[in-house]
Amino acid sequence: MDAAPKLYFVSGLLAGKVFEVGPAGLRLGRSSSCDISIADEELSRNHCYFEFSDSTGLRVTDLASANGTIVNGSLIGADPCVLHNGAEIEVGAQKIRVGTPYQQDDGARGGVDVGSAVDLGLGASESVQSPYSQGEGNEAEKKKLLIPVIRILLVVLCLAAIFFLLKSNSDLFNPPVKEGSPKKVDSANEQTPKVLEFFYEKVEADQSRIFRYAIGYSPDGVLSVRVDDVPDENRRPEKKSPLDSQAKAEIANILAWKNLKDLDPEYVGLTPDPPELKSLTLKVVYSTCVKTVRVVNMHEPEAFRAVREKLEAFSKSELGVWAIQYSRAKLLEMAEKAVELGESKWLDRDVEHGNLAASVAAYEEAIFYLETINPKPPIAAKAREGKERSEDLLKERCVEQRFRADRALNLARWEEAKKELMTLLEMVPDRRDDRHRDARAKLLTVESRIKRESGR
Repeated sequence: MDAAPKLYFVSGLLAGKVFEVGPAGLRLGRSSSCDISIADEELSRNHCYFEFSDSTGLRVTDLASANGTIVNGSLIGADPCVLHNGAEIEVGAQKIRVGTPYQQDDGARGGVDVGSAVDLGLGASESVQSPYSQGEGNEAEKKKLLIPVIRILLVVLCLAAIFFLLKSNSDLFNPPVKEGSPKKVDSANEQTPKVLEFFYEKVEADQSRIFRYAIGYSPDGVLSVRVDDVPDENRRPEKKSPLDSQAKAEIANILAWKNLKDLDPEYVGLTPDPPELKSLTLKVVYSTCVKTVRVVNMHEPEAFRAVREKLEAFSKSELGVWAIQYSRAKLLEMAEKAVELGESKWLDRDVEHGNLAASVAAYEEAIFYLETINPKPPIAAKAREGKERSEDLLKERCVEQRFRADRALNLARWEEAKKELMTLLEMVPDRRDDRHRDARAKLLTVESRIKRESGR
């Protein structure tokens, strides 16, 4: 590969995206600090690393991920794996192809056009019939439905009152556009309407609590996410950020007019017993019209689901708010597991060189889960203390290891220096860490010296 190679995402949350592997390399993982950040629970926070140079070519290294990295159908180990043109990599739910656009396989699209709208395969939606409209029906069934109607209406009215109370306090997410009949869109230019703003809301409610997850995009290009979890947990985390041109283009691709135009305004099912409300609402303001789709207590149409999932994944990845979608109980559960892992790696710190760094990473993950929980539970202090303890010892050991490596270098003991430097890389596997970068640079020099001397 003469030029910098490219990674084509064939499937997964970033399907259709293309990334170029430059001299600095690309780190892929669930963490928002990664060069390629993907909100996929099957990925580790730092999953794998792509690097390219004229001497080694394109390589991928698994960063001790939980589920591993698969290349051409085989799970790779800890050593870097060389990637040739056309190689396929699988990480979590993502399938990536090297240096080659999409192939016409398994019904996938051919070619990649990053600047065009992402085709979600949304043709005309299937006709969805409400359970209430079934022709003549059975008279006995109709009478049976009338028995609980008063009780259900009362409960629904109570839920609706709480729902609108929440909405009244969320002007940030509601586009100030009046509903009306959409203007007719010329069929020859049906992709012409531009996305000006949108509002998406997911509500799950019963007689005891309401969980609300809302995403808003304003005309000035600011993306906002808010969660309301009331009344028992009373969590209301909120985050917003202006988007760059590439992110705005991705929103336009997801919400392209052709992807939503055939959906009905409402899909409403029966209220379950005991009464619950599960509502999904998407309102998109285009330059020529307004499109609103609402799904209540009913299985969502496939076309709607495809757009919704991409929209949720985009907002979580863009704003780094992957954790706020979960309830307080779930976040506490995940934090406790992360702390347990941190403690386990700490106890085994002398078993493997990388265990101290793994302990630090586990404690950091627990702190991430607890970020939106207030007041902080006791486990938060345990996570902070564990992180500081592991970091301090790791720092101390890295200083000692670097001293041994430098001593071997100064004495021209190249094989010994190589061994000490490789140990240091195992101790600090994070390629962003200055200690890792310094050790890797020295190791390249040592390997070059060993090669020269062996060739004499």
